[in-house]
Amino acid sequence: MKSTAITIVTLALAALLPFAPASAQQQQQHDHGDHAAHAHVAPAAAGTGAWAPAAAGITIPTNSIYQVPAPLTDAAGQRFVLKDVAGAPLLVTMFYGDCHSACPIVIETLKRTIGAVGPDGKRLRVLLISLDPKRDTPKSLGMMADMQKLDPAQYRLAVASSDTDTRMLASALDIRYRPLDNGEISHTTRIALLNADGSVRADSTRLTVDPDPEFVKQIAAALKR
Repeated sequence: MKSTAITIVTLALAALLPFAPASAQQQQQHDHGDHAAHAHVAPAAAGTGAWAPAAAGITIPTNSIYQVPAPLTDAAGQRFVLKDVAGAPLLVTMFYGDCHSACPIVIETLKRTIGAVGPDGKRLRVLLISLDPKRDTPKSLGMMADMQKLDPAQYRLAVASSDTDTRMLASALDIRYRPLDNGEISHTTRIALLNADGSVRADSTRLTVDPDPEFVKQIAAALKR
């Protein structure tokens, strides 16, 4: 079991190598391995709203994104790792605070997608992880959340402590990126829908504010389970 779990982290570390940027439409859903071995974790820390733990405990499969151990700090200054948010469906993507092109579209897409789900969409949790740990801070993420009118009970903005951890997270989420000389970050876009155990149920790479109908259906189905 240990060797399989370590493989996920090892593959994530491979993202430290440079890449040639790909379009969002070229992004493919990642195969995270088999479900043969599992790890059991304690329930997520107590929260409010959609972030309150949905189960007393949950089994995390070795193919789960929640196996990535990189620590994160959210806009409220709370430190956590991905497995701490296990227990309910989750939308997760990556962005950076100084992005003025793709990232605002991704955030608007998230808002409209949740709206398209209907009343159940209010129970969906959304995690946005920064691609820029050098400049994004919990304080700046909090300011961005306020500016974008993101409800902290539903949306959680977070940043890793290092470039290495950010690369590990990006690799696990099938998001490729590289810093440019002008300070911007070239990156692919992907919104992943995770099951309660962190396995990928569906994803969308459409860079448009209009919700992806099939993705909306998958979210609605996940929330009804």
